[in-house]
Amino acid sequence: MSHHSLTAYGRVALAPADVVVPRLPGFFGERVRDQAWPLGERHTLVEVSVNGLEDEVRALPVKVSTMGRGLDEDRSAFLSAAAAGRHAATLIAS
Repeated sequence: MSHHSLTAYGRVALAPADVVVPRLPGFFGERVRDQAWPLGERHTLVEVSVNGLEDEVRALPVKVSTMGRGLDEDRSAFLSAAAAGRHAATLIAS
C-alpha cells in the first residue's frame, strides 16, 4: 500500500471506511495484505479479486497512465484501482 493510503486511512480518516485490498498474486500481494491488516482495527478490509481486470483496463477506450507509467509499467496500481471500482459497483448495485 502507498504511504499516502496508510496515512489517510490510519491517521486522518475519522469515520470507518471500506478499504479495498486487491488479491494480487505473489510476494507483492502478500505484502499489500500485510500492510493493510492494521487498518482493519478501524476500517472494514474488503478483499477483491483482480481476475479479469487487466483485460478490462486494456479494453478501455482511453489511454490510462499514472505519473507517466502505463499498465505494463505499473500493473499493480491499475489493478488496485480497478478492484476499488469493482467494489464500488457492488455497493451501487445493492
